[in-house]
Amino acid sequence: MAKATFHKNQRVFVRPVGTWALVEKVMPQWAKGLDEPLRVFYDVGLGREFASEELQCETVPDAVQAKRQEHWRLVRSRNKWKSPAECTHHPFPGTHP
Repeated sequence: MAKATFHKNQRVFVRPVGTWALVEKVMPQWAKGLDEPLRVFYDVGLGREFASEELQCETVPDAVQAKRQEHWRLVRSRNKWKSPAECTHHPFPGTHP
């Protein structure tokens, strides 16, 4: 049984050819009576199908990945509808995020 390792339009390195390519089509090989495919092949536009063992996914450097992460900042402002006495159970009474 096999599961797809790569998805369509993912950039992969094709080891036998030594070049980068995009996965154009994911082609599972099914057998009758089974819930999952036996093998999964990938068409990368180089003339033949490749197995997942022949492909390698693109790794992103840690510096680039750190820039892609979101940085959230919580800004609290004054609560217009409730007085601080009405919301004493809040962590910061009289404010809302």
